[in-house]
Amino acid sequence: MSFVFRNPHEVNPPERERDGLYGVQRIRLPAFLRTIWEWREDLAVVNSWLLLFCLLQAIAIIFLGIALYLKIHEPTRMIVDLPGYVIWPKTEIFKLNENMIFSFIHEVGKALYEVSPGSYSLSTVADRVSPKVAAAFKEVYVPLAMNGGNGERIVWNLREVRKYNSPKLPSYLIVAGKCDRARYKIQNGMPDVTSESVVILFYISEGPNTPMNPLGLRLEGVEEFQGAEAEKIWSYTVPIVSSPEILKKEPILPSKTRGPKK
Repeated sequence: MSFVFRNPHEVNPPERERDGLYGVQRIRLPAFLRTIWEWREDLAVVNSWLLLFCLLQAIAIIFLGIALYLKIHEPTRMIVDLPGYVIWPKTEIFKLNENMIFSFIHEVGKALYEVSPGSYSLSTVADRVSPKVAAAFKEVYVPLAMNGGNGERIVWNLREVRKYNSPKLPSYLIVAGKCDRARYKIQNGMPDVTSESVVILFYISEGPNTPMNPLGLRLEGVEEFQGAEAEKIWSYTVPIVSSPEILKKEPILPSKTRGPKK
């Protein structure tokens, strides 16, 4: 009598070969004793099902981990007074854009360049203008405002802003602004009005954010151009692109500038 394995994955004892008068018999365990490990009496099939089960379990654990991570890091719910309303706080990367810079220069420029009889003050923009720039403008415009005999008044308006690149001053954000300036005064008893268009370079640096200066920008100097020179300066400008690193970008266009006037 000899034992012969018919299948390398066979679990039950092999078939027993007897003499030719009797058929081959297979020894089987009772059906109620066979566990999942002996399903279909084939280890390869059992291992395949176990591998599939482990893969499904791993996928379920991954999805559970993702769900827990999202739940833990979801924004805090803020309940307001109105019943049924929920506010979800949002976090955005701060980016300077053209509208922000335009508003900054427009407000600062109005305070610096506009003069009314008996009135000139830079207190509203003190946190956004360097002391040297403020002192230089006060030296010129305070006497003009205090000499109100001819009722002279200066009105300033900003029309457009673009970025100006200077290789000599890469640490500054240099913004070129197209501006209109009008002077009103009484001369020989008659009103005299003169207007002009100029291009002004605003040299801006980055400073700490404060309640009075939420953008953290500070004007370090200005430079004014008129006529053909103004058109030449304007031709070197490029549009302002929103970026959190707008103050630290390397210059991309050649330019000629005399530096900021302090």
